[in-house]
Amino acid sequence: MLLDIDTLQLIKNNRLPRKQKGQRIETDTAFFLRYYTTEDGARKQKAVKLADKSDLYRSWADVEPLIARVMEGVNAQTQVITGQQTLSEFIEKHYLPWCRDNKAAPTANSYARMWERYWKVHVGSISLTNLHTAQVTAVLTHHAKAGKGARSLSHIKWMLSGVYVYAISSGIVPVNPVPDAKWLVKVARPEKQAEYSLDEVLAMLRILEPLDLRAAVAVALTYFAALRPAEARGLHWADYTGEQLHVRRTVWRNRVGETKTEGSAASVPVIEPLRGLLEKLRAQSADGYILQSSMGKPLSLDSLNTRVIAPAMQKAGLRWHGYYAGRRGISSLLTDTSKNILNATGILRHSNSGTTARHYTQPQKSSMEAAMKTIEEMATKPETIQ
Repeated sequence: MLLDIDTLQLIKNNRLPRKQKGQRIETDTAFFLRYYTTEDGARKQKAVKLADKSDLYRSWADVEPLIARVMEGVNAQTQVITGQQTLSEFIEKHYLPWCRDNKAAPTANSYARMWERYWKVHVGSISLTNLHTAQVTAVLTHHAKAGKGARSLSHIKWMLSGVYVYAISSGIVPVNPVPDAKWLVKVARPEKQAEYSLDEVLAMLRILEPLDLRAAVAVALTYFAALRPAEARGLHWADYTGEQLHVRRTVWRNRVGETKTEGSAASVPVIEPLRGLLEKLRAQSADGYILQSSMGKPLSLDSLNTRVIAPAMQKAGLRWHGYYAGRRGISSLLTDTSKNILNATGILRHSNSGTTARHYTQPQKSSMEAAMKTIEEMATKPETIQ
């Protein structure tokens, strides 16, 4: 049976195009890929650079994942993000928006600040595939010479590594040049992070309660309940049972969101003197947020710190290192008291005890001295004659 012209045209229009494999072109310095594309109804030939030759890209076998990525988009007739995007384009248009949608707001904000302050001017114009470990090392060394300590340098480094973890997971690049990078100068050892003792916190509460009950509650929440400031801001009275606080949300600036991790959404026990302070505040508060402004909105703990807490502590001659020093202090005290770091890990709601041990728990001097005294007694005990 003969087909009419219209039927033949319809079949032609709906026939799947043959998949292209692309033409590979290699020069002394780079790898390129040539293929056909249709723009404004016209078929055109186009060439893209896949990567400069380097230790990461020595042969076509190294570039194969990049080819597959490009041709996937070409054959699907969709726009595909490739490794030839500059770091600025990729991070600002894709990675940071993804962070805002998928990470806690403070984390996403810190990544954006680190990119702007420490990376953009140095590597922003380099394409994803052309960033080398030596270049990352040079930037880290530059910041080390400028006075950044080991802890800050580590945060700066792993922020950029996270960009490549995301790009690799998305099939955009095959390798991460960041983990093997170093800073090539000696830097000062990280200072011991401040933490409050129980006596210091009790002294703070005695001073703050008559000044602003909300300030006392804020300090007590970050110590006795080990809450992050954003978690304390996010608490509703409905989250308080009298015996427990259910951590369900965070408030960072004006943004209400989920907790930092899935495990952070959990219940924590309420003990004295936190319980007493909460009951006093509930007697004078409306429903809604436990720490709320006169307008019923989440209270700004930064403002509370500046207006009330820091001046009061300075006047009293007490050290004030911010809210996180309370979280670290209760971690050390709980570990020392219970002889089990897992208890501190639980109250902090960390996913593993390694984080608790590295960043939140310090040996207590009095307990350490008592333990050494016991060992001394054991070592000097007169030998029993049998």
